Amino acid sequence: MAEPSVERATGQPPRGRLEFPIVQTLGRFAAELRGYPITAAVIAICIVNFLLLNLSGEPSKQAILRILAPPAFSMWDGAVWGLVTSAFVHLAWWHLLFNMLCARDFGRVVEPDMGRARYIAFTLAAAIVGSGWELLVSAVTAIGFSGVVYAYFGFMLARRRSRPAYRAILTRRTIVWLIGWLVFCFVLTAANVVPIANGAHLAGCAFGYMVGSIAERVRRRLAIVGIAGLALGVVVACVYMPWSTVWQMRGATRQLDEWRRGAEAGDARSQAMYGAALARWLRDRQQAMPWLRRSAETGDAVGMNGLAWWLATAPEDSLRNGEEAVRWAKKVYHLTPTPEAADTLAAAYAETDRWDEAIALQESAFRDVSKSNMQYAREFGNRLELYKKHQKWRDYP
Repeated sequence: MAEPSVERATGQPPRGRLEFPIVQTLGRFAAELRGYPITAAVIAICIVNFLLLNLSGEPSKQAILRILAPPAFSMWDGAVWGLVTSAFVHLAWWHLLFNMLCARDFGRVVEPDMGRARYIAFTLAAAIVGSGWELLVSAVTAIGFSGVVYAYFGFMLARRRSRPAYRAILTRRTIVWLIGWLVFCFVLTAANVVPIANGAHLAGCAFGYMVGSIAERVRRRLAIVGIAGLALGVVVACVYMPWSTVWQMRGATRQLDEWRRGAEAGDARSQAMYGAALARWLRDRQQAMPWLRRSAETGDAVGMNGLAWWLATAPEDSLRNGEEAVRWAKKVYHLTPTPEAADTLAAAYAETDRWDEAIALQESAFRDVSKSNMQYAREFGNRLELYKKHQKWRDYP
């Protein structure tokens, strides 16, 4: 008589068998993609990139991200590969899950219909169009595969009447859901709930629909003109965007990124400059203080002065510490007794209600500041008048 299996006898799977739900799920997912190598490759690349980014330390993560999804100013400097690679980048698991489920379902229908070579070309072109138009309308590099997903949707929508397989997957409910989500994403972005790459979604959908219209021989001339317009938009996004504030400030943005990289590498002066730049923005000031403190603790004069300044003048009560500001400002002033250092120490004295010392120092700073620097002379004079009235300075950039 045959002996009962280990599983039947114990109620447990035999040692060595993997029956974890996540493994079973991935197994089913892989089985569903047999015969669809391009779709499987797309999903695999996205998953590998997701794991690579989320399992790396912060410096490595940022370095990888700069390669796969270069910032806008890098795109303008020639890193145009980011138009493609950024589509395969996801930082949040729910973003990855949503896009990969759609890529799986749509890819299994579109890939065999187009053929592998055309499917690859269409996918890459959709990534370029989606990323390019997001860059054009927002001056931000889009990340995620959703622009390509909407291109698949647009293509199937245009060919739905002649393709029974497309009709089967694009039911009325699915169409309403996808269009509704497209509109809802605009609402979320407009309400500042979460920034979403709406330009990529809309441009991808339009591109897919136009390619589908050409394949269906419906309004082909109009579709060709539309695709040419989309291509022109991508070119413009990469070479010339004078209406964009980000484009106009690309030099400063590039400098800020250099400071950030230097700060992360441990350079004290870069930490001071990066912290000082962040502190000018209300939403980033909390993040700026640790960078300034790291620089100050190495003895860097710029870092010590920046830390003392914000400890004395920050509008947020939680950031100010007058006594600590005095300690750091004194170190700077003794190291480099410049008008700027005297101005910082005077602000620290004012924060601790040491008005006579604040006024005396501010008078010396006002007297010694170069008269050619009219902005400093005006600011120093304004602070002097406040201190004479026993009023503290608050820096509202």
